[in-house]
Amino acid sequence: MDTTQDFEPVQAGQQMLALMGAAAQWWIWMPWAAWLPPASQGGTATPEPQADPAAPVEPAPVADPVPVVAVAVDDDLTRIEGIGPRIATLLKEAGITGFAALAAAHAEQLAAVLAAAGPRFRLAQPASWPQQAALLAAGDEAGFAALAAELKGGQRR
Repeated sequence: MDTTQDFEPVQAGQQMLALMGAAAQWWIWMPWAAWLPPASQGGTATPEPQADPAAPVEPAPVADPVPVVAVAVDDDLTRIEGIGPRIATLLKEAGITGFAALAAAHAEQLAAVLAAAGPRFRLAQPASWPQQAALLAAGDEAGFAALAAELKGGQRR
């Protein structure tokens, strides 16, 4: 069966499509043909009407404001003295992803997260972590640096 007879391309850009379609399945070339102007334009592409530059421009309608949604902050918890990359991962898995969340946590809650992770983390001392996180959440870098200088592994020296 000859698929090329009685087929005339509507537009100049479809000639190549017609040649390809005759040799292969038509669905292979359909995404390629998406850039062609629609055939309803009579076979020729007509330019879009140009707007008059002197005509007044109506402002676009104002859409309803988008509600602000609180997004969990993903802070670098390893800045806290006594928290390394593995403990930071444990805390993030427990839902504590930012300094504010860590500041709101109790030391007992943090100890429970560490205990659930196994004996490998039993040496970690989370007592000072909420205090350090509160300083970082408030943006008090000087206070945090002073407190961190007093700590080793999360404990006062």
